[in-house]
Amino acid sequence: MSPAVAPVADSAFPWPPGIRGALSLTFDDSRPSQLDLGIPLFDRYGVHGTLYVVPAAVAKRREDWQRAVAGGHEAGGHTITHPCTCNFGFSAGSGAVLEELTLDQIEAEILDSNAQIEHLTGVKPVSFAYPCGQKFVGRGEQLRSYVPVVARHYLTGRGWRDEY
Repeated sequence: MSPAVAPVADSAFPWPPGIRGALSLTFDDSRPSQLDLGIPLFDRYGVHGTLYVVPAAVAKRREDWQRAVAGGHEAGGHTITHPCTCNFGFSAGSGAVLEELTLDQIEAEILDSNAQIEHLTGVKPVSFAYPCGQKFVGRGEQLRSYVPVVARHYLTGRGWRDEY
């Protein structure tokens, strides 16, 4: 016999009538498949997702991204250069390595990305996906979490393959 489920605590969020929970669908990196396959599928079923976008990719298909946002999909922040740890082979030599950034530099990435996303889509990002799920800049004794930087500029921050 399973234990009784405790009632959900009251929330300041106004849930639609009869709804007690939600599923968050998120996608990274502004890939063309998100516009060509994902958005039309979501639209067909009346489902909205959060797409963490890179401004350079949004600029290439600006009208398509504007339509996605106008249709109810969220454009979230994801930095300009998409810096990842040098432990990922694809990052080596990319010029966008977290170990080589400072807190000021990652904050500049975030603010520049937000400004470009807002210019391109007309919407200011309120959520952020950590590129490659990494939440630190620097290395060794100079390693610093940039979670507080993200918290200053967004309502939410989403990792990848880590704790919830």
